[in-house]
Amino acid sequence: MSKDKSISLYLLVAFVSGLTLLSCVSRSVPTSSTVSQASSSQESEVSDINRELLTHSSNSTNIETGYLIGPSDLLEVKVLESEKLTTTERVDRKGYINLPLIDDVLVNGLTPIRAEEKIEILLKDGGYINNPHVDVFVVERKSNTVSVLGYVNEPGNYELIGKVTLLDALALAKGLEKDAGTTVYITRGKDGKQEKLIVDLDDIFKKTGPSDQANLVMSSGDKIYVPEASDVFVDGAVGKPGSYPIDDGETTLTHAIAMAGGLASYADGGDVSLIRYLSDGHREIVTVDLDSIRDGTMQDPVLNEKDAIVVGASGFKSFFYGLNINVFGLGGVGYNPPSR
Repeated sequence: MSKDKSISLYLLVAFVSGLTLLSCVSRSVPTSSTVSQASSSQESEVSDINRELLTHSSNSTNIETGYLIGPSDLLEVKVLESEKLTTTERVDRKGYINLPLIDDVLVNGLTPIRAEEKIEILLKDGGYINNPHVDVFVVERKSNTVSVLGYVNEPGNYELIGKVTLLDALALAKGLEKDAGTTVYITRGKDGKQEKLIVDLDDIFKKTGPSDQANLVMSSGDKIYVPEASDVFVDGAVGKPGSYPIDDGETTLTHAIAMAGGLASYADGGDVSLIRYLSDGHREIVTVDLDSIRDGTMQDPVLNEKDAIVVGASGFKSFFYGLNINVFGLGGVGYNPPSR
C-alpha cells in the first residue's frame, strides 16, 4: 500500500472514531434542554394546581358565612331588656362563657347570630324573660386562625370565617409558588397531643379516590406547610424535624436523618417509618431498622421526591408526649417522643 493511501485510511478511521465518541458523549450528558424540560414540567404541574385552587375558591359551596366563636375570644353580650344582664366574657378553653342567671353556655363553633339565638332560648326557657332580645359582639378575636407556610405566594396566618378546607386555605395564601412541591404537611393539636397529616394535592383533584377526605376542614391552630419540590419531610425523634432537599436518586434515608440533626437521645433506631410515594400515585409505609443498615443486612433506601421519614421513640418514654403521622388511605404512623 502506498504512503498516501495509508495516510488517507488513517484519517478516515480517526474521523469515524471521533463521530462515534461524540455520539456517546451526547447521549450520556444531560443537556440544558433536558433540565429545562424537567423544570417546565414541575412549573406546569404547579400552574395546574393553582388554576384548580382558583376555580375551587370561586365556586366552592362549602364556605359558610360568619365568624365562628372559639376559645379565648372576648364576647360582649347585651340583653336589651335588662342592663344588669349585659356582660363581657372571655370564652374559656372548653368553649364556654359564664352569663348571669344561666351560668355556663357553650358557644364554641357558633356564629354570633347562633349564639344570640341560643342565649335567648335559655333566658326564655328559664323563665327569666318572656321575649328576650340578645346581641353578641366579638370584641377580640383570639382564635380561629390557620397558618399557611412554606412555598406559597403569601405565607401567613389566615382567619377561619365559617367552614374552610385545605384548598380554601391555600387559595387564601394566593396559591403555590412555582418551585413548590405538591405534598402538603398539616400539624394540628388533638387531645393535648400533636397530629401530623400528609396530603398529596394531586389526590384531591383526581376524579376518583378519597378527594373529599383529603380536602380536610381546617381547625383553629392548624399549620399547613408546603415544601419545595424534591424535598423530603423528616419528623419524629430527630434533632431538627422539617423539610430537606434531596438529590433525586442519590440521597439515602440515613443521609436525610443526618441532615435533620441525627437521632435524638430518645430515638428508637429500629422503629423508622419510610412513607413512600409510588409511581401509581399511591403510598406505602416501609419499616426500616437503622442497625440493620449499619451492619449491612438491610439496604439504605434511596429517597425519592414526596417521601417522608418518621423516626420513632423508645417505648419506655412514650407516655410523656404524643404525635401521630396520618397518610390518607394508609392509617397512621405512631410516634411518642418525650418532652424536651
